[in-house]
Amino acid sequence: MKKQVTRSMRIVMSGALVAALAAGSLGMQAGAEEEVTLTWLSHYQEEGKLAWVENCVALFEEAYPNVTVNVEVVDADSYDTILQTKLASDDAPSIFDLSSNYDVGVYQEAGHLADLSDLECLDNVDPDLLLEGQIDGVQYGVPIEMSGYGVFYNEEVFEEYGLSVPTTVSELTEICEVLMENGVQPFAAPFAEQWAFAYYLRCIVDITCVKEDNDWFADKMSLESSFSDDEVFKESVETFFSFHEYWGDDPFGTSWDDAQQMVANGEAAMCVHGSWAVDGFLSYNADCQIGVFAMPVSEDSSDCAMIKEPGQQLVLYNNSDEAEMEAAYNFYNMIYSEEFMTEYAEGAHQMPSVTGEYDMLEALQTIVDYPEDQSFVESGLTTFTSEYEDAYYELLTNYSMGDTFDVDGFCEDLDAAFAAIG
Repeated sequence: MKKQVTRSMRIVMSGALVAALAAGSLGMQAGAEEEVTLTWLSHYQEEGKLAWVENCVALFEEAYPNVTVNVEVVDADSYDTILQTKLASDDAPSIFDLSSNYDVGVYQEAGHLADLSDLECLDNVDPDLLLEGQIDGVQYGVPIEMSGYGVFYNEEVFEEYGLSVPTTVSELTEICEVLMENGVQPFAAPFAEQWAFAYYLRCIVDITCVKEDNDWFADKMSLESSFSDDEVFKESVETFFSFHEYWGDDPFGTSWDDAQQMVANGEAAMCVHGSWAVDGFLSYNADCQIGVFAMPVSEDSSDCAMIKEPGQQLVLYNNSDEAEMEAAYNFYNMIYSEEFMTEYAEGAHQMPSVTGEYDMLEALQTIVDYPEDQSFVESGLTTFTSEYEDAYYELLTNYSMGDTFDVDGFCEDLDAAFAAIG
């Protein structure tokens, strides 16, 4: 059973970090004496990340006794709805997470986001990642990490059966066959949760379609191009579904927690997901060895590329309360210091947005080290809004539940759904 994160499970901060905090060298300014409460709304689920958040809050409150930081964690599938409800009911969180440049634009246009351009900590962040949080050159969001998307696998299972990292679809299929013959489920497929299901197609489509056309998402939403006429997309969907027999007996009854446990314990060999999954696997089996490779998308190995993008970014609610804004600025400057990001990399097992030398897990270092010509860095792209994304994945789910997949029917239904939204 997955452990619950409590304050007793906090990562132990390094002596250098504590000393830096005490010396006031993390870019924080002396706060007012007025009592202030900040609320941080997120959908973090991984144990290490949640423990890191608890540490950030505890140390910040120690440095600023007049400030209380309340952390609210909700599940990913309901996050957007809860956030929008809070904003509409005058219960806006001080700090919340957004995942794309498009989302930043939507919330900024609605007047919800504060300008973060003058934060001292921005000098610490990789400038390529900062693009994700910029609208017309103004910084409204600050990525907290870089994320990588690919196939995460149990290295011990691969070693036991003499399997090598594949770079083509046929090589990956051969691996799945070997695993099936030996009673190991090839993929832990957590399709009970839409957000987790999404990566199984996304890791193919983002390379085959979006890498070659950065306006792919926008053109589909504006009806400038259709799914029915997109032969590359159709081929990508067929590649996605070609692995359905390797998803297990009940993929749509398998949760993300189930999938993490299956890979960590060697019951399943692989899972298509994001880099935060590494910490999730370790929460079930601290001794498991996790590797990662780019999802093969064709029979040409040169098409195989690791997807990288700015991860979750923190935005600040545009509040008229000066004391609250000052406290939030100080909180940002602490979080985005190299000292705190070192703990994020080494304790929470993430890839920080702040540039620095970190002792990361091998799988994460593998993602970072993928060469430029074998990587697709998605930064500042317009992606599907939640309304279009929900329609997209609802139809994908319905069509994926059978033993066959009607690609033409799927594309026709997508075109109709997108036209109805538009």
